[in-house]
Amino acid sequence: MDIHQRQKFIFNKLTQNGTIYISNLSKELGVSRETIRKDIYALKSKGLLEVIRGGAKIPPISKTETKYNQRTKLQIDEKMQIANAAVKFLYNGETIFLDYGTTTSKIAYQLKYSNIQNVTVVTSSINVLKYLEYCENIEVIFLGGSLRHSEGSVTGPLAISNVEKIYCDVGFFGCGGIDPDLGVTNHYFSEVEVSKKMMLHCKKKILVADHSKFSLTAPYKTSDIKNFDAIITDSQISTVAVAQMKDLQEKLILAS
Repeated sequence: MDIHQRQKFIFNKLTQNGTIYISNLSKELGVSRETIRKDIYALKSKGLLEVIRGGAKIPPISKTETKYNQRTKLQIDEKMQIANAAVKFLYNGETIFLDYGTTTSKIAYQLKYSNIQNVTVVTSSINVLKYLEYCENIEVIFLGGSLRHSEGSVTGPLAISNVEKIYCDVGFFGCGGIDPDLGVTNHYFSEVEVSKKMMLHCKKKILVADHSKFSLTAPYKTSDIKNFDAIITDSQISTVAVAQMKDLQEKLILAS
């Protein structure tokens, strides 16, 4: 196991348990405590964890996530370009899932003014709901659940239970970060649980993320990048970020 695989293992362990300990990881991976300590500090430098005595824990959300209303003012043109490209994947009569987030909300906006007819939109986002509220040609299914006020998303057992009853042709998923080794991550555990469950119920899964999300990581893992059928981003993505995608580059779609 090389350093990247080891740090990925440590990060996955952290997202599963919330807390990790150097002594346990040293035994489990068969490496020295000093090696694990260096890995933990490397992950700390990316903002992925908070060091505690003898180990690490997931950092408080307030340290890592920008509020929804603030994010709506960032990369506005890029998100609209991504949304415009996303709508081109859709056909009349399909059932679509729109995840929570500012980019998926822009897809709802583009869908509202598109020529696509008789679609059903499933969503966990109040912000998506607001865009489509008066669109009579679009049926909207709101998952319901516990409301996270700062994000306008619903989560919890009710949302998960409702996902079990729904299958979609296409699902669009946002994220807090994309890392070639650590995968697609986000900031809030309960939201990630809904997204992960919904991915299992979508025939086609498309990741939508502006260029600023590449090489970033958030505390909770949604999925490996390879599990998405396409990744739509904007043309401002760096050549370094593209190169880091390696054999996944063929899934990249650059919107402009």
